Amino acid sequence: MNTFATLLKREFWEHQGGMLWAPLAVGGLMLAVAFASILVGLVLGQGQFTFDIQGARTTLDGLAIPPEIQAGIAASLALATIPLMLPLAAVLAFVLLFYALGSLYDERRDRSLLFWKSMPVSDTTTVLSKLVSMALIAPSITVLVGAAVGSLIPLLAAIAMIGTGTDVLPTLLTTADFYLAPLALLALVPVYALWALPSIAWCMVVSAWARRAPVLWALGMPVLVGILLSWQQAIFDRNIGADWFWEHVVGRLFGGFVPGMWFVFTENRDSLDRILATEGSLLGLVGQSYVTLASPALWIGLIVATGLLVLAIRLRRWREDAA
Repeated sequence: MNTFATLLKREFWEHQGGMLWAPLAVGGLMLAVAFASILVGLVLGQGQFTFDIQGARTTLDGLAIPPEIQAGIAASLALATIPLMLPLAAVLAFVLLFYALGSLYDERRDRSLLFWKSMPVSDTTTVLSKLVSMALIAPSITVLVGAAVGSLIPLLAAIAMIGTGTDVLPTLLTTADFYLAPLALLALVPVYALWALPSIAWCMVVSAWARRAPVLWALGMPVLVGILLSWQQAIFDRNIGADWFWEHVVGRLFGGFVPGMWFVFTENRDSLDRILATEGSLLGLVGQSYVTLASPALWIGLIVATGLLVLAIRLRRWREDAA
């Protein structure tokens, strides 16, 4: 266990730029932009804020507003953590894509593989430490940064509203969703890890196999096959499974890095409709996300990912060269 923990620390030290500093930089930029936007809105808008509450636009201009409107504004601010995660989710997808593609290639390229193989650590343990870092630790760090940003921006907005004569800060601080949103995001990390596993495993296999340019091999091979299938289907006017290949192979290999794509991969496509029916409730989001774990698409992907990981371990054991 101590060896595995040390390997996890090694992964963090080597990739803290993508795992920690990238989401921190994006989160800091989001805070700066939000603060500037609020400040400009107060100055140019003469102290007015406009909100969409249950489909109706409400403008705060210093007039007294009913308590139910205040509760609606506070609820909107409390749930702002979810949409505020979108930029960080995009950063996470790109970071993990290139992290996985370089996970087993970089150590062959710089010859550090020979040093690490001299250590009493098995290839299986090393590969699994990289997998855990990508599937669990990196998403958890991103979620923590997103939770902090998603809490600070609504607080800034609520404080700024005091200048309009509307004090929704006490209502916001007593809204349960304001505290549950970060917990809901953390609860989605295991779901993300399971759905992202085939994507990570594929990139790790290519990283362990490619002599050079693993990015081109990982992206090029499935895309080229998809183009050839589509070309054959168009030329001979026969359904040979091109659409299926793009959706279930190419889509799964790379879409798994994007948080929330599990709703697209499942056969039960009305999951998003159910969430919308609950008016965006956190329980609806988390509940429907865990429902996708019963999907055959997930378990087929996990079986494929297991085979790919075994192959990655064997390739790391026998392949030591890279351009």
